[in-house]
Parts: sequence; C-alpha cells; structure tokens
Amino acid sequence: MYFDNIHAFPKNVEFETIMTLTGEATGNYIKSVTPTPEVVTFRQHVSFIELPDEGYSPRKFHPESGYFYTSYFDYATPIHSPIEKKFIVRHRLEKKYPEQKVSEAKEPIIYYIDPGCPEPIKSALMEGGRWWNQAFEAAGFKNAFDVRELPAGAHALDVRYNMIQWVHRSTRGWSYGSSITDPRTGEILKGHVSLGSLRVRQDFLIAQGLLSPYKNNDENHQDMTKMALDRLKQLSAHEIGHTIGLAHNFAASTNDLSSVMDYPHPYVTLNQDGSMNFTKAYDNKIGIWDKRAIMYGYATYKNENEEKDGLNKIINENHNMGLRFLTDEDARSLGSASPVNHLWDNGSDPITELDRLMALRAVAMSKFGLNTIPSGTPLSELEKIFVPLYFMHRYQVEAVGKLIGGIEYSYAVKGFGKIDPLKPVADDKQEQALNSLLGLLNEKNLVIPDQITQWLYPPAYGYARNRESFPTSSSPGFDSQKVYESAVGQIIDILLQPERLNRLANQKKLTPYLKKIYSTLAENPNSDIIRQTAQIQYLSRLLALSIAENSSHILKASITAELNIYIKNWFSADKESVHEQYMLKLLAMTPEQIKEIKLPVISALPPGAPIGSCGMDY
Repeated sequence: MYFDNIHAFPKNVEFETIMTLTGEATGNYIKSVTPTPEVVTFRQHVSFIELPDEGYSPRKFHPESGYFYTSYFDYATPIHSPIEKKFIVRHRLEKKYPEQKVSEAKEPIIYYIDPGCPEPIKSALMEGGRWWNQAFEAAGFKNAFDVRELPAGAHALDVRYNMIQWVHRSTRGWSYGSSITDPRTGEILKGHVSLGSLRVRQDFLIAQGLLSPYKNNDENHQDMTKMALDRLKQLSAHEIGHTIGLAHNFAASTNDLSSVMDYPHPYVTLNQDGSMNFTKAYDNKIGIWDKRAIMYGYATYKNENEEKDGLNKIINENHNMGLRFLTDEDARSLGSASPVNHLWDNGSDPITELDRLMALRAVAMSKFGLNTIPSGTPLSELEKIFVPLYFMHRYQVEAVGKLIGGIEYSYAVKGFGKIDPLKPVADDKQEQALNSLLGLLNEKNLVIPDQITQWLYPPAYGYARNRESFPTSSSPGFDSQKVYESAVGQIIDILLQPERLNRLANQKKLTPYLKKIYSTLAENPNSDIIRQTAQIQYLSRLLALSIAENSSHILKASITAELNIYIKNWFSADKESVHEQYMLKLLAMTPEQIKEIKLPVISALPPGAPIGSCGMDY
C-alpha cells in the first residue's frame, strides 16, 4: 500500500498500491521515465465513490447535440423500439428560482485550479475556464460556473472538487479532460482536467520560428509569450468542455471558429509591411456552438413534454443557423470522408487557407536564421525551431486532401432540419484540391534554401536530437533528403490513401485522377529533387497497392492500367540518369519481388500537432 495517498472523504474513499513489473524494455521512451526500464514500479489507484441520491433527471442523447453519452440495454423494451437507451453526460445544475428566465444556480459548477500551477499560466487557465459562464448564461443561469484556486486544506482526490491539474511529463504529452459519472444516469460527479506543463512551450516554439525576433533584443519574447498564453486560455476552456459533457466538434473551424471544442491552428496573418500579426492567433471567447450545446444539456424545463419540445427546437435551430457538428470518428483517420471535419485547420475553404498558410510560411522562412534564437543558444537548436515552421502546412494539407473523394454528410436524424441526400464533393472542388496538392510537389515549395541549411548545425555537446527533430540518415549532419521524403511522403500518402481511392472508384473518377497525378509528376526536370522524390514514392505505393489485399478489384485494375502507362513511357526511351534507372528497376518488379523486396521506407514526420493530440477527450 502507498499510505500517502490513502484518504477518506465525505463522499469517497481512495486507495493506492505500489506495483512492480519486470520484463524486456522494447519501447524507446520508457527509459526517459524510469532508471531501470526492465523493472518498472508504478502506483495503481482505486476510488470508491458514493453514488448520488435521486432527484437528477437524465437527458436524452441526440447525435447532433455535441455530448458524450452513457448507455444501457433495456430488455423489456417493446420490439418496435431500440433496446439501447442513451443519455448525455452532464453535471447536475438546478435553478435557485425556476420561475426566472435567468437565475442563479442552487449549487454552481466550480472548478479548482492546482495550487502548484505558476503565474502567469494560472491566470490564463482561470480566465479561459471562466468563458463557460457565457454559455451557461445562454442556457438560463447567472454566475453558474466559475474557476477558483483550490482552498487550503482541500485535496484534489476529494470527489467534491472539480480539478484543473498542472502535471509534468518527460515529453509534451496530451492534455486530458475527463469525468467520473454515475453509470445509471450519466450525471457527472467530478470533472478532472490534466494539463501537461510542456505543451505551452510548443506554441512558443511555433511563434519563435514565425517571428525570428532576436535581431536586436534577446528579451524580445512578449508577442510569443502572449500567443502561448492565449492558447492556454483556449486549452483550458476546451478541456473543461470535455468535463462538462462535450465531445470534440472538428467541423467548427469551418463555421467561423464556432467552438472551443475544435483544435485550432494558430491563425497568424501578415501585416502590409510583411511583419507577423498575432492578434487573431486564438479566439478569446466561447463560440456560438458551445452556447447552443450548453443550452441542450443544461437548459431547464417544467416537464417532460416541454423538455422534449425545447430540445428538438434547439437542434432544429442549429440546422437553421448552419452550425455543424462532427467529431473524432469522422476526422482523425487520413481516409475519413468528410470535407469539413478536420484537426488543426482553419477557414471555410481549405484550399484558400492552404495558399494563405504557404505564403505565411515563405515569409517566415525568408527571415529564419541567427535572429531566430537569442544569444547564448547553440546553433544546433535552430533545427528544433525549424521543424514546426517547415511543416506548418501539414494539417491544412490533410484538410485539402479530404476534399478528394469526399462525401457531404452529417449525423442527420429524421424529423430534424432539412435532410439532404448523400453526395460527393463537387467535381470542380475535387479537381482544385488535387491541383493544390500537386502544386506543392516542387522545389519552390519544399526545398530548404541554403540560407537556412547553412545554420542547421549538428547537435552541440549536451543538446542531443530528440523525437521533435527532423529524421536523419546522415547523423550528425542535417539530412535534407530525409526531410523531403517526409514532406513529399505525406502528400503522396494522402493522394493514394486506399479508402480515398476506393471512394474515387465508386464515384467513377479514379482513372482520370491517377492520370492527372502521373502527367503532373512526369513534368519532371532532372534537377528537381522534389519531383523525383514524388515520382519514386508514387510508383512505390502504386506497386504496393497493386497487390494489397484490401484493394478492390476495380482499384487494382486502375492501378494496373496506370503502371502499364509507366512501363510504356519509361521503357520506350533511353533513360540515363540515376533517378531514371531506379524508376526502371521498380517498374521491372514482379508481384513476387514486390512482396520480397522492401520498398523505400519513408521517414515519418516528427510529432507536429501544435500542442499534441490523441484520442477522444483531449
């Protein structure tokens, strides 16, 4: 037993045990958190929590409500009705004066911040968390939500305290917003947010690469610090949003930043003089979607019939307002089909935003160099700052790619709003998206200029490369070819993603699609290393797809036709360059050789989400 964490509180009892496991350490990162990776000691925590009394009314789940849900199976349900019953998860919140349109709450929802959280971070987290009061006011409550410092003598494990915890990790891990709920009803008993202390530094790093601010002043970090703190405000609101019941809404960025439950990429703009403008990097308020969602979950009604009508009205009004809701299952996969549901993107038109972002990136890269770091910093640290700048377009590229083979759909429910038939993204939009991605595959966009590579020194003593660094096969030196393979590989992966290709086949667009890619990549001056890299990766993936078990017959047929074009064109003329000879070797492979011979292994991109992301409640 670990007696320091055994507690008895009025509504819960906490137990903690110490456990040790032995085995072979196969992961790279376990060594960073334990002195002996073959023998790992950890603590297992168990809570026994008193369930609340009656008096809470579960609220019906709707797919477009924006809420997490709990469910159970009622085997006494009539045959004509669904056996699974679903309720949203939410806090208990009741009006002190039910007859008033806007009333104080009997017991407001209070979150308490970790006393170990330092300033100015603590104030930023408290300010962002308090944004939710705007949403609860829209639902008919006055001063029903607040964020306060944890009072002296209180304990974070006491179920009576909703917590915002400030934690330290060896890497910039994810932040978590989760809840302990009553499994019978979905009532939230305790919300608990865990925020990793390293994540704010990634936003500072992004800003540093954009600004290169240290030409004349080593203390010129005010704009970068402000942007990082603005992000923390948004992050606090986001994670608290999960703990009051809300799921991600990754379609919100197409609705003019309508929700803090999206993952926003910093929206940095250019001033007329070419300088960076951070004033709109992150929003400073709760979005309209958040208010509508809180209305669905927390507005009060006199009786069941009034509640049913009121909730239906909210959903229908959301439709009329053009508000969209789509969440993780339809966003995270590279092969997802929604043209509006993306992570770390901005704007209603992904193509226009990609163009804007590439222009911003070009300006920032033109200034990158010695002025990017303050005096006293090893030059080798420039590489770590350059990583998020070079790959700044990576998430917007995914958003553009999902237009290709995309399908317009929603979580439509009969009887709610106008329901449109499923339809593919318009042909001209898909063509624009393809042209946009192919337009990136050249030296102008992806080659790193000498003015930058001259300063990308090997790691200084005491400053090793890490998981945030560029991939390299030429250690200790900087490996530009590995970087290009990663950047090109991401785009080719998007273009040849199997689910996307199968959808294009269903839409009868696959053959012209593959021909367009081939013809564009064939316009390949021998001096363009990016086009050459793209050709090799494109051909390598076609070969792999031609024998892949999950490729449909029509997909394999189309790929075979594409490979025949390659064979016809490449074997009909003399090919003398090293690149051309390698392409010929790939084309000469038999299916058996493709299985046996390793195709080029493309380096993965370094971790890049602006502050990390994974899973449902992060």
